[in-house]
Amino acid sequence: IRVWNNRNWLWPVEDYFCWRDNTHFHATMPYDIIDTIGNVSTVVHAGGNCGIYTSMYASLANEVITFEPELNNFKCLLHNVYEENVIMHNAALGDKTTGVSISIDPINAGASYVIGEGLIPQVRLDDYNYAPDLLHLDVEGYEEYALLGALETIEEHRPAILLERGNGEDIIYDLGYKSVKKFGLDWLYI
Repeated sequence: IRVWNNRNWLWPVEDYFCWRDNTHFHATMPYDIIDTIGNVSTVVHAGGNCGIYTSMYASLANEVITFEPELNNFKCLLHNVYEENVIMHNAALGDKTTGVSISIDPINAGASYVIGEGLIPQVRLDDYNYAPDLLHLDVEGYEEYALLGALETIEEHRPAILLERGNGEDIIYDLGYKSVKKFGLDWLYI
């Protein structure tokens, strides 16, 4: 258990970097994003991690849908996020429905990434009936695949999109999006 903002957070004991980034260097990122794009009703947040940003989004939106494939992070997410307007999926977002495996970084709970086929569920956002106003993809280099599995949703609802390091931006440029602001390592596109 770690304490931040007068709240207890269940967190992987070995992690140093993700906790530091979420609570120090980028501690207000969801608020800053919403300040930039305006009010949102629905946020889809892939890479929900242990729930700090998911919880912040829950205070700003009517509904938050989060995807987190790494089991330890997902257990923390379930424990940490108690807001009733959050739907949590223990799955990776990708371009097809399949199983994947991930590489886990023991000292950075936010640096797990897909490495191939495996037993962890991977789903396409297009297979759900979500209508996001914001699509926040922090999926460690897998953003292109998550976007490919969300093209119908993006074309229909035109959400603002946040991509880590601009991964996959060629796809959204082709859809007419423009980069508008950088938040840490992430770029916002409208």
